Amino acid sequence: MSPRTTIGVLTESELQLVEAVGGKRVLRSLLLPAGASDLSGLVEFLWQAELSEVWVLPETPLSQSVTCTWFEQAHLHWTMVVRPAAGNPTRPGCVLLWPREGSLRTGRQLAMIFPEYAGWDWVLSDAKSLLATVTYLDQVVGRPLLDTPELVAHQLLTEQTLDPPAMSLRSSSLDLYRLLDSDGKPLPILERARDLLWRRPLTLQEQRERYLHKYSHLSLALEAATSVALGTGEPQHSPTGRAYDGRRPGLWRVEAEPAGSLFDGKRLPSCLEGEWMSTPQVQCCRTIGYQVHIREGYAWSEAQSVLQRWATTLWKAAERLHTGTQLFRHAQARTNASCTITRLAEHGVAILAQEQAAGGWGRPDWWACLVGGSRATLFAQLVRLVRKGTMPVLLAGEALWVVSNDPDPLTAVPGLVTARPWQGYTVSYADPLPLSGEVQAVFRVTEDAGYLARRLDTLARDVFP
Repeated sequence: MSPRTTIGVLTESELQLVEAVGGKRVLRSLLLPAGASDLSGLVEFLWQAELSEVWVLPETPLSQSVTCTWFEQAHLHWTMVVRPAAGNPTRPGCVLLWPREGSLRTGRQLAMIFPEYAGWDWVLSDAKSLLATVTYLDQVVGRPLLDTPELVAHQLLTEQTLDPPAMSLRSSSLDLYRLLDSDGKPLPILERARDLLWRRPLTLQEQRERYLHKYSHLSLALEAATSVALGTGEPQHSPTGRAYDGRRPGLWRVEAEPAGSLFDGKRLPSCLEGEWMSTPQVQCCRTIGYQVHIREGYAWSEAQSVLQRWATTLWKAAERLHTGTQLFRHAQARTNASCTITRLAEHGVAILAQEQAAGGWGRPDWWACLVGGSRATLFAQLVRLVRKGTMPVLLAGEALWVVSNDPDPLTAVPGLVTARPWQGYTVSYADPLPLSGEVQAVFRVTEDAGYLARRLDTLARDVFP
């Protein structure tokens, strides 16, 4: 009997799958039989191949023509659940099928997933890249991705926070969206934070150097969630701010200034973005030399690492992809899988701030704490870089740019990408962008850091398409 295969990719004429043979994973192709042109015949063929997941390659005739009603043709012999694509209810994102006879006893089911409609916007060159992507994700995340990214993120967050019971920990008798300051105004920290955007002019020494490197972080908020404790129970208003002790979770109204810190917004980015901050960000500001006076705040007397298991699961999954290049050899599939983990993390963090009526957790304070924690994580990394003599020239979101004479991105910033334990950074430009006159001119004339980042990415694609 052949070894059971679980994941396959369906193209126009064949099924590609990976089998375990002699302890090794071997790629195998099966030509579709003549009867596979009919839906019942296709499903029967896939079922007999002992698959549990079949991913349909985008832009193939089946993927482009399939509709939800098309699956009704197989209703006499198969039980099915059709999950329409978000925003296009005529197209299926995923279809679950099992035979009407005997399947409930075996517990088997077959999932047909259409990434073209399910929202998995991977870069795919062929069936092998799709098969490698979903296989890698299955190995590192340990669960199937049979829904939209938003739903999978919600499922994963819920599954990974059942111990301790997240439902009881996140409940609050207060309306956390409408906490008021001493002036009776809502706390602005509960508004969506902006991405950190910062740039500075190139120094004369930097203008003589030859390369521009870009590095991107997996997710600063996810890294923060691996260690940040979140407030549970009811917050207590501290009208003078004296409840701040640097440990308890809280939201604080502060007066702060860089004083003599290097992080003054000119030489290095500023950590200040408003008068309300969470505990991790207040601590960060003090660590990098800011003078901080706390005027008032809300503090939680109890704290739990509610998200640690969830965050650690995703973080270790990404770390396996980063450090296991000999195991995960397909470069584009590895990138697809890593970007998927980032996306799941982003959706998971966003769920915290959503109201429960909209399917969220109703904990904007937890979201704010992770925003502050992500800032603290970034500035801690910048401190380490500065101490080693590296001064970034641009920050945009979770990416940073560095000028160097070293063409090797792994050694241009020692220890950033190759650090043990992994610091979450990967190389964004496989080949550095030459620090040409055109690039230097872009730095001189572009004040907007976000536009500058997009322009540099465009130049990098033009140089190395």
